[in-house]
Parts: sequence; structure tokens; C-alpha cells
Amino acid sequence: MNIIYNGTEIYNDVDLTYCVYETFSERQADTLTLRFKDEDGIWSRWNPQTGGKVQLIEESCDTGIMFVYSTASENDAFTIRSLSLPQSKSLTMTQAWEGVRFLQIGNLIAQKHGLTFKNFGCKDQVYPYLKQENENDFSFYSGLCTLEGYQMIVYNEQLIVYDEAEKDSGLPEYSLDIVDNNAFAYNKRSTQYGCCEVSAGGYRGKYDIGDTGGLTLRPNSISDVEARVPGLALSKNRANIQCSSDAEAARFAKGLLRYVNKYSCIGRFTTDLMTGYAAASVINITNTLANLQNEAVFIYKIRHDFVNAKSTFYFRKVLEGY
Repeated sequence: MNIIYNGTEIYNDVDLTYCVYETFSERQADTLTLRFKDEDGIWSRWNPQTGGKVQLIEESCDTGIMFVYSTASENDAFTIRSLSLPQSKSLTMTQAWEGVRFLQIGNLIAQKHGLTFKNFGCKDQVYPYLKQENENDFSFYSGLCTLEGYQMIVYNEQLIVYDEAEKDSGLPEYSLDIVDNNAFAYNKRSTQYGCCEVSAGGYRGKYDIGDTGGLTLRPNSISDVEARVPGLALSKNRANIQCSSDAEAARFAKGLLRYVNKYSCIGRFTTDLMTGYAAASVINITNTLANLQNEAVFIYKIRHDFVNAKSTFYFRKVLEGY
């Protein structure tokens, strides 16, 4: 293992008691928590500041550069907590965007926060008017991605956006046979929506798949959608949806219908440490308990516990057609 702190390799100089890396496909920044013995109080006296850079590399797993957001000294141990987002993440803004493009916004936000910008399959939509009101840049852009059916992640000083439906429709990269039923959980939600209607700013739009019993979603905000998904933590996207045309409202309706329905079948499983997998990837899984046979699933979160040599994968069934 390599642990690099502000450019210096420290792994051989620390005694790790806790080391957990959580990586996400959307909505949340990746996190890395390191705890090691500090009986002599060396790290406590040094008191490293927030904003420092940490990177962990273990076999195929590379956290990329992470930014320290908190440190703590307690019980002869020192803890460093890091995020993939830079320290400027919390700065809130109120501004109007006029005649701006989707990829242009991403580029501007990335440059502002010292990141590079990468796009995988997202269309460069034009917005006549958008209002960012008392909201940080990453939350604002993540919400826009959700409306468009896209997702945003920050990894290794890169702001990355990708077309989620395109990812879902891709060929599975690996196949796993989960034989330990005690380490496997799978839940299928009975409620699915067949239609979403968006009404905002005098404009109306609708997207209808028409095959789930006629349930219609009529959200005012992204949080309204999240509240309909059991167990899904609410984001900070509580601002009312903004639209500048009927076509835009219909496009957003499609993105929000995908958002609420994609979590209808979710699960998780724990294995010995497996570093060769990444969040936002599609794999095939087989499990007799859940009656899954080479089922294509989308990995939306991975938790690597390096001290206990365990990996937990959180997945959902791929959503086809929209």
C-alpha cells in the first residue's frame, strides 16, 4: 500500500488501525478516512491543517488526490478525513446564467475550483436562463445533471460528467457469482412510476413510459423525487425546478423519471477485498437467493475496508429504455 500525504509517502511511518475508502457514482463525494496510532502525540503536535492532499494506492485501487477536510486526535490515535472535493466546495453563490451551455457550465465550475473537466456522452444543451441561488457550485451542477439524466463525480482533481443511460446500456465489464447469502441483500420496490410531469415558469412537459400502472410523478424539486425513494438520503437540491420552454420541461421530466425509478431494485454484497472494480460500472452478478442469473447491475457505491480486507458493493438493476 502507498499513502501519500502532501507529496510524501507515509505508509511505512504509520500504524493504521482504520482505513476506509468509499467511492460513489453520483450525488456524493468520495471519502477516505485514515486512523493510526499516535501514542507519542507527534501528529497531534504537528496538527496538520485542512486542505492538504492525500492519496491511497492499493493494488488496482487508486483514490486519486483527496482533500483533507478534518483531523482529530483522541485516545492515542490520529484521524484524517478526506474528500474528493476541494476545500472550496462549500462556497455558496447566487448568480444568473443566461444563454449558457451545459458543458460550458461544467468547464467554468471546474476551472474556478482548480479542477479539469471531462465529459463522457453528455449533450451540450443550451439554457436560456438558469438561477443559482445561495447554492454551492457542485450541488447546483449535480442537480442540473440529474434533470438531464446525467451524473457528476469528482475524482483525482477532475470534474467528470457522464450519460447515465448510456452507462446502463453498456456491456457488463465483469461477472461475479455471489455464493455467500449471508453477505448478500436484495430489495425490490413495488412502486414504480409510469409518467413524470414537470410544470415550472409557465411551461409544461411530460415523459410517459406507460407500463407501471399509471402512477404519475409531479415534482417541484429534485428533493421531491428523492423523498419517494425509501432509504435514499435527501440531497441539498431543494430549489424549485426551473424551465425555459416546454421542450426543456419534457427533457427534465424524462431525467426525473429515470431518477425515481432506477432505485426500484437495489442490493449489496460483501466480499474479501476486491480492488479491481469501480463505482459507475456495470457488471453481471449471479445469486441463487435472489434468483439472479447473470443479471446486469450498476455499481453506485463501493466501500473498501483495507484494515479488515473487505469490500462492500452497492448496486441497482440497470434501467433500460430511458
